[in-house]
Amino acid sequence: MRAMKKLVRKLLPAPMDNALRRVVHARRLERVPIRTVDLAPLPKATEISFPDMLEGDSIADGWEQARSSIDEIFENVKGSHAIGHGSRRAIYYLIRHFQPRAVLEIGTNVGASTLHILMAMKAYRHEGDLPRLVTVDLWDVNDPAASEWKRYPGSGTPRETLARLNCADMVEFSVAPSTDYLDGRVAEFDFIFMDHAPSADVAYQDLALAIKALRPGGQLLLHSCFPGGKPLSTWGRVNPGFYLAVRRLRHEGARLVALSPGPLPWPTDPDGSNHLTSLALLGRE
Repeated sequence: MRAMKKLVRKLLPAPMDNALRRVVHARRLERVPIRTVDLAPLPKATEISFPDMLEGDSIADGWEQARSSIDEIFENVKGSHAIGHGSRRAIYYLIRHFQPRAVLEIGTNVGASTLHILMAMKAYRHEGDLPRLVTVDLWDVNDPAASEWKRYPGSGTPRETLARLNCADMVEFSVAPSTDYLDGRVAEFDFIFMDHAPSADVAYQDLALAIKALRPGGQLLLHSCFPGGKPLSTWGRVNPGFYLAVRRLRHEGARLVALSPGPLPWPTDPDGSNHLTSLALLGRE
């Protein structure tokens, strides 16, 4: 039944599919009890300046070196759910800019963003005081029998890829639903990247828990957070989960804002025509 639903939605024109998704997500969200949210750990929205984060010359030099190493063993995996190349570069820049000591990634998949986070952390690591990354997924992404990476020739498990780039000692893999992992964690991470494209009901709960898991002044970065809940291109498809979750939190009184960088300084699609990304940093008004 699930496979049939996916097929039907794939055949729908993108605008119709987006409208259907929004209705389904909104109905699920209505059934979730209200969660109180303390936004104190988040930075003020006025303190978030994407030009300062994405245009540093020293970071650009480091990126070129990191990209060269990454491209040798991890090509752009077409057809997977891996985050796009332009957005991966933005994540690298953000990690280099903030230099967090403890990072949480939710949604490992084939390890594309995991690798970029760790390559950025590698630039400011010090012996005896390593920054650490915890990456969480519903499945064991390193299981040789079941991993997503097996669908793509020339790739390896995330753990194997990270070992080849000498950064496996900074990462811990965890298998758990996002809400279960986040529940009960307080002031544990400096940077959280939510890359699991959840439904709105899950996104609402995860956002409340993730903010609580941030240390004061920490950063919460979302992927698949579409500005205004609209696609990035005319025929693009939208996961409305984070957009609807942020909107509900605001309706409940949380002065939360999801800030998009707008057009990135580099393209986000293979032909170079699009510079937009669905990445967004959360801040408070």
